[in-house]
Amino acid sequence: MSALRPIRGIGLPRWARAAAAGLVLGSAACTLLLDRSSTQCESNADCAKFGGHPFCQSGLCVKSGLSPTDCFYGTPQQPLDFLNQCSSAQCLSFDNCQRLQFCGDAASDALLVAPQKPDSGVSTTQGAASDAGPLPNCQDPANGRAQVVYMTGSSNFPPLLVKLAPIIIAAGGPTPVFLITSSCNGVKSVFSTVDTERFIRDPAPGSSPAKYAAYFGQDGTQVPCALGPTGAMVDIGESDIFSSTCPGFGPPGDTVNESVGPNQAMAFVVPGASSQTAISQEAAREVFGMAGNNGAATPWIDPARYFVRNANTGTQQMIGHAIGVPADRFWGIDQGAASAMDQALKVLTGSIEAEQAIGIISVDWYDNDRKNLKALAYKAAGQECAYLPDSSPDAMDKRNVRDGHYPIWGPLHFFTANPLPPAAGAFLSVVTVPKVDTGVLDAFIGASLVPTCAMTVQRDAELAALRPYPAPFECGCYFESKKGSPPPECTGCNAARDCPAARPACNLNFCEVR
Repeated sequence: MSALRPIRGIGLPRWARAAAAGLVLGSAACTLLLDRSSTQCESNADCAKFGGHPFCQSGLCVKSGLSPTDCFYGTPQQPLDFLNQCSSAQCLSFDNCQRLQFCGDAASDALLVAPQKPDSGVSTTQGAASDAGPLPNCQDPANGRAQVVYMTGSSNFPPLLVKLAPIIIAAGGPTPVFLITSSCNGVKSVFSTVDTERFIRDPAPGSSPAKYAAYFGQDGTQVPCALGPTGAMVDIGESDIFSSTCPGFGPPGDTVNESVGPNQAMAFVVPGASSQTAISQEAAREVFGMAGNNGAATPWIDPARYFVRNANTGTQQMIGHAIGVPADRFWGIDQGAASAMDQALKVLTGSIEAEQAIGIISVDWYDNDRKNLKALAYKAAGQECAYLPDSSPDAMDKRNVRDGHYPIWGPLHFFTANPLPPAAGAFLSVVTVPKVDTGVLDAFIGASLVPTCAMTVQRDAELAALRPYPAPFECGCYFESKKGSPPPECTGCNAARDCPAARPACNLNFCEVR
């Protein structure tokens, strides 16, 4: 068979074009013929009558392998264009009509139900009283911690900090010291005009080491440490969400600086023993905003098996924005921290409890425990398919985050005082510059985050409408190479002269457009 002729003027995600081309090359493609008439087509346009955007090859129409059937076939511009663009990613079903009785254009107009929250939701990270003896000081010149940068924020952040600390310290930067609070507390620690709210402090004597701050060493360790009797003023407030998403705060003004880092996705997850594979925006609203709506959101009908966070967390705020449920109106048991959420779900192995259980978690935590947790594909309002953050359950390529099929994501935010504290400046100069060092890039990718250079979409506010993002320096092929096998168009290179005209930039040994 001869090579496929591309449709002119059509803009598809790079991996979708490659997948479509791959389906029609070689003898295997013959099994995908739609009609064996020898004079079936002379151009791709002649094949349109079959639906599904087939290609004309050697006079025959061949399936493209793209979905959904009536997917948006062009360069996306509007919100639904991104959600329904043609893709080779797995397209899962969640039938609102069958499962929720929302048929046609109908949608739920039922009012949210005020939650009744049990008192039993206690993070397992709190633990019992400490018998570990005195903790080391967070700042300790005698042990190589003369310069530290004090930070506080989301429980999702420490796994990345473990990877970043060795790079920052090796570059002559400060040792990171981080106290887990929440995204909105990270915002408050810098935005607040109340001095006491801008400090982090040790917990009550006898508390578990997990409740203390920790320093992150050059050897990749995370060690609980003591801040001392006066505590420490926060240099950087870290948040998974925009400051204006947190109640009582707006965008940064003259007294606050904001820097953004890699992108993080949030997901609905169930125990590994659950048979569920997808959820819709409408179903998630009925679960977390209406306690299952009197059984309509089967199998998630028992709020005692809803595992949530709290209104100060980026996870709950972002997912609440997605499903139309205020973060302080969620039904379920507050697990306190991401690690506790993981633990609470993974132990549910019985068929009934696993089937009825559902939680919310950042995708980096999910990726670290896929053997015990299952992410649900998410179908937004107006979307024809439910999509995972990745192109398939076994992949870790974040393709659907990167191109806009999966909408629940946002950048990490780092807030600092203006003028910038020196320790904060040293940290941010390594982590948030437009083109980060390869070691930092690898840390982002290894922590299941998506660096900006691997994105093709962008947004300016919490879950705001997507728009195309032409990254000034692209690293999509490098990202794919770290997560599996890059698509065929990602050819290797040592210099720009090795690259074709369509992809003239040699970035990180791969040919890219920019």
